Amino acid sequence: MKTPGQMMATSIKKVLLPEMRRLGFVGGGVANFVRSSGDQRDFLSIQYWTYGGSFILEFSRVPATWVDPDSGEVPKRVFETDPLLRQRLIDIEQHRDFRGFSFKAFGSEQSRYDQLAASVVALLPQVEAWLESGIVGPNIH
Repeated sequence: MKTPGQMMATSIKKVLLPEMRRLGFVGGGVANFVRSSGDQRDFLSIQYWTYGGSFILEFSRVPATWVDPDSGEVPKRVFETDPLLRQRLIDIEQHRDFRGFSFKAFGSEQSRYDQLAASVVALLPQVEAWLESGIVGPNIH
């Protein structure tokens, strides 16, 4: 029997990742993605809560000159020293510190995980608005 984390990963692969790819994000795994946009790079990662049962999307836009040409990564200190360079897509209905999209009570119903992934897809325009124009939507934190 699959764990809730495995079931959520299945739904993310099936529902969320195709939409992220449609928006131009590419990545070798299922957690970290990048998109080239002229002289800028957009980064997006799916971050699970340490204790399980929920996740957020963290994203940023940086000048291409900040990206290491060999590894394709931005130095970690960039995000650690200036949180204005990154934002998070969160579930505003959650009142906990992490405020992630929660799936901990879904049990074995794959359709519930799929619905959650679809609800995150519906919020991706907020991510695009912030990356393109700096507009902070209600689920951006």
